[in-house]
Amino acid sequence: MMRYGLIGLSLILLLSCSSRPRSVPKEYVPTINKAIKHATPVGKKVLNTAHSMSYANPKVVRGSCWDYINAIYIRSGYGYKKQTIFKGGKSGPYAPIYSIESGDWLYHINHEYRGAEHSGIFIGWIDLEHRKALMLSYRGMGSSEPARYQVYTLSHVYNIKRGF
Repeated sequence: MMRYGLIGLSLILLLSCSSRPRSVPKEYVPTINKAIKHATPVGKKVLNTAHSMSYANPKVVRGSCWDYINAIYIRSGYGYKKQTIFKGGKSGPYAPIYSIESGDWLYHINHEYRGAEHSGIFIGWIDLEHRKALMLSYRGMGSSEPARYQVYTLSHVYNIKRGF
């Protein structure tokens, strides 16, 4: 009897430790759905892979934001099949907003975090006039959590890469 109790307790503990898919903040769902619906086939594949790695089957990639986004592109099949759409520098010139598409890999100045350089996947515009966009972003710096959807000010995008 005691043995069955221990087996049952062990099963409960194991099941409670199993990973469950993370949930997307509900306010981002319409933007994500719209981005996927209107994306190019390449953009759609990148967006779906990004979502899978971050929410459906969360993956942690040891390294920087660049490493995580690169892993998304590799898993999407575009590791070596990407082109530079725009190339500037940290101090400019900056990309025109009309050149950004859903699924693009953006290098930008992170105004929300001390003006640091950052890489992320562009999802869609939240407030185009104020250049607020939903991005898939990875914190890096040894983070033990996968990437997440987050809003950034994209007034200083200095590099755009896109799969082909």
